[in-house]
Amino acid sequence: MVKKPIAIFDIDGTFFRWQLFHELVFQLKNMGCFNEKISKKLDETFLNWQALKATWSEYENQVVAAIEDSITSINPKQVEEAAQKIIDKSGHEVYAFTAQLAQKLKDEGYFLLAITGSQQEVAELFAKKHGFDDCIGLIHERKEDFYTGKYERFIVDNKLALAKDYIEKHNLSLERSYAIGDSASDIDVLHLVTHPIAFNPSKELLDEAQKNGWPIVIERKNIMYRLETSQNGYKLAETRIL
Repeated sequence: MVKKPIAIFDIDGTFFRWQLFHELVFQLKNMGCFNEKISKKLDETFLNWQALKATWSEYENQVVAAIEDSITSINPKQVEEAAQKIIDKSGHEVYAFTAQLAQKLKDEGYFLLAITGSQQEVAELFAKKHGFDDCIGLIHERKEDFYTGKYERFIVDNKLALAKDYIEKHNLSLERSYAIGDSASDIDVLHLVTHPIAFNPSKELLDEAQKNGWPIVIERKNIMYRLETSQNGYKLAETRIL
């Protein structure tokens, strides 16, 4: 039996135009799942980040803290409800280049796998909507109808191990394989595949892409710019209206 080649996609900031995890936390806030203190702090930090009075890291840490501090008092059905609301409202907000690449690879027989730090409840719905074969997301441990406060599966710093285990378990091939990501957390997975793509890369990923000569794709509004290595560094290889 011929093994299917794998294509691994990050979701947040790579396929989805924002962060599913952040959307989920704010949806839970709007549903009254956090106390007043946590909700107020979340709103304040978000506004401060928008006003350049707080760093992205400070804002993101507050998003993480909001759900970690409240998860044991939230019913899993509330998270599932919030996840569905997000997909219904924002699930179509994707980057054109990434969505088109996924469809092209799917048509060519690739197995599409999403790996994301966002919660499985929302990431899985998003992945199914966009034709992925499977999705690996963060899982909060459940016991009966409650969250325990522990993680059953944690994604940050574990993407490479999760990808390798999945490929071996499902008898997939790394020949002609693809991976696309936007941040430092994707670097190890990009090293794993035949065709790595740095998409709208963070500073850390940009540095790594330049060091290894990986293609860089920038999408702004409805135009895609693809940069490839040349004798003098990078050159503009393609401009495409999406």
